[in-house]
Amino acid sequence: MSEDVLSKLFATFKVNADIFHNGQYCGNWSIDSSGKHYLNFHLVTHGKCYLKINGNVDEIITLEQGDLVLFPHDAKHCVSNEPHFETAINSVQSESYQLGVKANSTGLVCGNFIHQHPLVKQMTEYLPESIIIKAANSQKSLLFSIIKLLIEESIKSGKGSTFILENLSKCILALLLREHLDLDKGLFAALAHNKLYPAISAIIKQPEHKWSLDSLSSLSHMSRTSFSELFKAVVGLPVMEYVTHWRISVAYRLIKDERISTIAAAIQVGYDNESSFSKAFKRVLGVTPGSVRNKLAE
Repeated sequence: MSEDVLSKLFATFKVNADIFHNGQYCGNWSIDSSGKHYLNFHLVTHGKCYLKINGNVDEIITLEQGDLVLFPHDAKHCVSNEPHFETAINSVQSESYQLGVKANSTGLVCGNFIHQHPLVKQMTEYLPESIIIKAANSQKSLLFSIIKLLIEESIKSGKGSTFILENLSKCILALLLREHLDLDKGLFAALAHNKLYPAISAIIKQPEHKWSLDSLSSLSHMSRTSFSELFKAVVGLPVMEYVTHWRISVAYRLIKDERISTIAAAIQVGYDNESSFSKAFKRVLGVTPGSVRNKLAE
């Protein structure tokens, strides 16, 4: 997957990391951080614990130092030092590293990947319930190197640690999406597809271009019919409908963050007039460009 494309996805959907926990648990403990409707993750910085997803007691996963679990859809889960999860959830407070790492403790860095874009689900809807990366299987990867840096910084907790941890976490998410997903359907599947990649990357890089079914199928060296069928089967939307959705995704960010006018946003994403743009915006997002701008003024 091209880094330029991934960068545009992150910039458009504006995904940021929020580290809400960095500490060590001692004694018996159980936690569940789901319920905020964001992508979230847990990284074991030292020790060992157990993971249960959606109450499934038949598939308890052991997590050790360097293991990472990402929940793309905020699945209900429980992490505990007990394989039978006997301690009440979220009843025990963690401790800081001010006095160093305590014997028999378990360290966790936990975070949310926060976003405000209404179409971010298009990026994540076909991701699995959970993505688990075991340190033992990724020792030589770039991802493991970043995880190792994050672990060192989490325990050191020096000046600027929160900023560093948040940005290392974003790097980890980017690497997971770029290198560690094997999907059959969705945006990331399309970006990894040899035939679809030229077309979908062109749409993402140049939303202002006057794309047509002919021009996009030509980029993929396929007939219109074959390209259309393959695109919809993998992405989940018809070709030109995806073009519209991506344009509106970019326009939403321009209006919300850069606070440019409706007509200026329309032109930047390839529309010739404000009327057709506003109709497409309302159809895709359910709100008008003006309502997005007015909400910012409240």
